[in-house]
Amino acid sequence: MKMKDREQMKRWRVRKGLTQGDLAFLAGCTQQTISLLETGKMTTLTEDLAIAIAKRLGHDWEDLFVACEAAVVPVAKSDVNSSSRGLVSA
Repeated sequence: MKMKDREQMKRWRVRKGLTQGDLAFLAGCTQQTISLLETGKMTTLTEDLAIAIAKRLGHDWEDLFVACEAAVVPVAKSDVNSSSRGLVSA
């Protein structure tokens, strides 16, 4: 997940009367994580954490975060039989 607007998260947290430490405790992360998100030094987070933060702030996760697709990395498959081609058994 990516943050839409880091300032919005901070505004909602302050309106709820929560410190960064309070929100961190409620969302199950560290105060440093909340600080990094609010300052923009951390731009991505897990879906579970995004949902927990939004829930504790009383909003849908879509209000604060954008789902981002994981990069798809092609996996090379080896042909087991190709290594035995051309070998002659004695």
